[in-house]
Amino acid sequence: MDRQGFIDFNTKLSPENSGKADSYARAIRILDEVLPYQDVIDLQGQSLYEVHNITVLERVWDLVKEEVKKMKEGQPNIFDHGKPNQRSYPLNNFCSAALTSLMEYAQYEGAEMIVAEEDNPHTISTRLIKYFDLTKEGEDIVSESNRRKGQDYFRRMIFANYGFRCALTGIDIPQLLLASHIIPWRDKKHKQDRLNPCNGICLSALYDKAFDKGLITFSPDDYTVCLSSALRENETKEYYDQHFGCIIGKKLTLPVEYQPNRDFLAYHRDKVFVGK
Repeated sequence: MDRQGFIDFNTKLSPENSGKADSYARAIRILDEVLPYQDVIDLQGQSLYEVHNITVLERVWDLVKEEVKKMKEGQPNIFDHGKPNQRSYPLNNFCSAALTSLMEYAQYEGAEMIVAEEDNPHTISTRLIKYFDLTKEGEDIVSESNRRKGQDYFRRMIFANYGFRCALTGIDIPQLLLASHIIPWRDKKHKQDRLNPCNGICLSALYDKAFDKGLITFSPDDYTVCLSSALRENETKEYYDQHFGCIIGKKLTLPVEYQPNRDFLAYHRDKVFVGK
């Protein structure tokens, strides 16, 4: 891991000029300055960017929470060794939030290595599912957390594949984009392709919802939009032409890599689409 990579990781999905990425990087720098003054965890002189063990980072997170608690209670703590004007970072939970983000970045980099090593999208999905430990279905806290991490990586992977643009409208505002599963996550018969990069399309919020609910689909033959009868029966309403009539027959803008799998699109048309 490195500082610039961490900043880029936090910038790509943040509102423009939010300052979040730089604030998190500054919080990690503060922690690098004060952690040598504790004797609970031996970081061997490493920067937090050099720590790739998630368990160690989790222990640092616990330590920081304890030290912040001491600070609030007026007890000696590691942040006594930092600059006075930087005490607001731990007090406002920027340091713990930055550590959480750093752990996510570490997992992201590991997943990126898997994608770089494989050419087969199905194999990529199989390895990512194992990497995020999604092989067991469950509702416990750990399995739900792993599911969230796997879905977050899928989102980032699909966004990057489509150049952070909606494949239908070209909208490039991250807050309005979603990684739409072609075969839904809930379909357990195809769970080995949940993280398949060819099972995702980057769509803006309105069309993601319409696709998820089967109100629109895309032809497996030429990737053009098809509207369901449930949508077409609204063609006399004012919003129809502006939002739906205008996309009839429109073709998806396809990525260079990992184009939507035609068999997955046929499944969506046959099993999810709600009207002809």
